[in-house]
Parts: sequence; C-alpha cells; structure tokens
Amino acid sequence: MSDLPPVTDEPPGPLLARGREATVHELGPGRVLRRYDDARDVTTEVTVMRHVARHGVRVPHVHAVRPDADGRLTGMVLERLDGPTLVEAALAGAVEPGDAGRLLARLHADLHRVPVDGLPTDLGPPAREPGHVVVHLDLHPANVVLVRGEPVVIDWAIARTGPATLDTAMTALTLACAVVDGVPADAGDVARLGVPTWFVTTVLDAYLAALPEPPTPSLDRAAAIRDTFGAHPPGVVQAGAEVVRLALDAIARR
Repeated sequence: MSDLPPVTDEPPGPLLARGREATVHELGPGRVLRRYDDARDVTTEVTVMRHVARHGVRVPHVHAVRPDADGRLTGMVLERLDGPTLVEAALAGAVEPGDAGRLLARLHADLHRVPVDGLPTDLGPPAREPGHVVVHLDLHPANVVLVRGEPVVIDWAIARTGPATLDTAMTALTLACAVVDGVPADAGDVARLGVPTWFVTTVLDAYLAALPEPPTPSLDRAAAIRDTFGAHPPGVVQAGAEVVRLALDAIARR
C-alpha cells in the first residue's frame, strides 16, 4: 500500500462494479472509489471496517474517506480487489457450491469472534446488550471476493452490533429468497449471472449445516428487516423464512 501515490481529489474513472445501492469506480493504481446512489454518509461503515480489520478480518483497506461538494463524507477510497466474487468462482466451477456455503459459515464465525470494545456503543439498533457481536447483515456469496484464493468481505453498509443469530438469519434469508424468487433484477452485477435455483439451494443447505447454532431465534426479526429492503414482491421474504425452517428441520433429522 505504501508504494501507491497519495490520495487526491481526482475524478473517478470507469465504472468497475455495481451493486443494488452503490457503484465502484477505478481511481488510479490499486484504488477504487465506492459511493452510494443516495449519497449516504460512510463514516460508520468505515469505522466498522477498520475495527474488524484490526482484529484480523480481511476487508478492503480504507485509504481515505472523500467528501462530496457539500463536505459530507460520502466516498470511500478503497483497496482495489482483483479476483472473482465467491458466487462467480462457484458458478465457474473453481469452488464447489457446498464449500461456498461452508465458507460463509466460517467467515461469520471469524467475524463474531471480533470484540465489540472500541466500537460506538450506539452502533445499532438494537441497543447493545451482553453477548452482542459485530454483525455484517449482508454476507452472501456476491459480497465475498477471492483475492489470490483468500476471501475478502465487502459491503459493510449495514454492519453493526447485534446477536450472532441475526447475522446468520439474514444470510440464510438472502439465500432462501433467491431460492423462492431468484436474484432480484436490481441486485447489480450478480443479477446478470443467471444463478440457478439448485446452486443457491446447495449453498444454503451447506451453510445452515455448518453453523454452530441455528438462526431460528432471530429469523422473524431478520424477515422484518429484509422486508424493509423492498428487494422482493410481497410474501417472498416470509416464504424464504419457511424455506429456512424446512431446511433446518431436514438437517436436524440427518
């Protein structure tokens, strides 16, 4: 990183990636600029990323936070990650779908071991309680980039502190909703990959089987949160929650 030129206010270059709410632009050697379509402040996201990075979780290095014309901190100058997302690698046959699910479970376990001390106490909702951990809340195969084969977790927009089962329930629901309704058309680059239902089902099953505890205690709460995203037609999130429950029942009977 130290060999890179200083961060400047140069305009962003070509579009490299698009998610549901954000774009990533080239910004000189080894760097990209990530901004949200709604020009939201990124201070909290950067705080969480730097905190988990200090405790060994691999995230894009944050070089700087860039203000917009009004002085609001809306842009992140990040390390450029060269490599496929986990979903791209799995669809290409470089990673087995079951291994992708187990990797998600391992990444959650690593994250949930990070101490919350040093993070703002009001990082929520919910208000922090004993036993709360750092939760990503959007950890799925399109938000993991494989750099030289090693996983890097991206998109920390809604990360906070909370129950570990809320984090795993959110991931399970994301996968289950894709089983029910497919990947949303406005999900960004992943929507163009043509992810088949059998693939997501395999990832979900392996993920749930690898968790140290089922996400059931937080499933209803996660469904209420995911419903606010507006990513799926009415009823899909509840149907996804039922898919998760049925999968957990099947796993328990093995």
